[in-house]
Amino acid sequence: MTTENQSIPYLGEIRWILQAGMLLFIYTVVVGILNGLDLVDFERKALLTHLHIGTLAWITGGVFAGALVLFGSKDPDNKTISRLAVAAPLVAAAYNVAFLTTTNLARPILGTLMMIILLGFAFWGFRQARGTTLSVPHLGILAGLATSVIGAVFGVFYGIIIANPDSGIPARLGEAHPAAMIVGFLIPVGMVFSEWILNKGATLQPASRAGWLQIGLPFLGGVAVVVGLILDLIPLVMLSLPFEIIGIGIFVVRMIPAIRSTSFFAAGNARYGVIASIFVVVNLCIFVYLLVNYISQDDFDSIPRRLMLALDHSIFVGVLTVALIPFIGRYASKTYKDVIDHVMFWGLSIGTIGFMVGLLTDTDILIRVFTPILGLAILHAVGVFVPAMGNPSDTLKKALS
Repeated sequence: MTTENQSIPYLGEIRWILQAGMLLFIYTVVVGILNGLDLVDFERKALLTHLHIGTLAWITGGVFAGALVLFGSKDPDNKTISRLAVAAPLVAAAYNVAFLTTTNLARPILGTLMMIILLGFAFWGFRQARGTTLSVPHLGILAGLATSVIGAVFGVFYGIIIANPDSGIPARLGEAHPAAMIVGFLIPVGMVFSEWILNKGATLQPASRAGWLQIGLPFLGGVAVVVGLILDLIPLVMLSLPFEIIGIGIFVVRMIPAIRSTSFFAAGNARYGVIASIFVVVNLCIFVYLLVNYISQDDFDSIPRRLMLALDHSIFVGVLTVALIPFIGRYASKTYKDVIDHVMFWGLSIGTIGFMVGLLTDTDILIRVFTPILGLAILHAVGVFVPAMGNPSDTLKKALS
């Protein structure tokens, strides 16, 4: 496999964010393997750290890197955005240490710092978007930055509520945080990285009306879910359903030509995009099932735990991890052999499919068999790409220079 043209602004910052995200993601993967094998019964703090490293260091880090790739050429020497890029993984790491060790005000304080970084990236991204010919990936990254800020605000509220239940902040403001991230943030971002990997020229093609609807409708659907939960208006939550279905339906129709022309047996990025695209649809099906059978009845407490885990992991792993790994490979400083790509692809694909079937059918043996396959495939990718990004200290020095 070959790497992408390296003559782009902020390459040091991009590599730093991706490299740091991979190193932090090791914790998430190891906890996932041990938990899936039932070897360790982790307490809630450890599991929340497992989740938030995946969200902040891994996925949000990917969004930051994507923003730098897409908008950096228009503003190549911005010291503020460079410093925010360097700070982002460090603040994410500190925030997750707080999750692992405390339930006090350290969480919302560090969450506020993370929110400031998100605001900075969102402000910069939207500013660079003015006068830029926007592709679907541009739109999706902007939607991801906007919804991540919304999610961060509710996350800070949630941290304050946990640290001080008598703070007077309504509990529903904290409860809106997961919905803002899983529905509003991850679905547009998931479609973006899937398309970016599947269609090599995606970032060069101006977004059509269908492309705008593909991103805009799920974004509005995510807003409807959040507002509906805050106001306890189940009909508003249900209103998100047609938005999500139409937006993802447009995505599928737009991707069909690229999917048809992709071989699963030839090394390359596109086949990862096919798998990620399939799991975009799987995630939608699970979301629709939850809305119709539980949320429409205002019966949140009856949702099976493994069904919620399937909803989370279908987008976290099936879509975004599968798509982010080849995205990261584009910005490595070294090439790697096709056999390495085959190991990554088939390990990720087989592991993710088996793990998801285990969750959806509530079958312990499948979860125990496929969790380590999935986890080891991810660790294999980390082992390939972290050194391919260069020495971490050298990468950081270049980013700060």
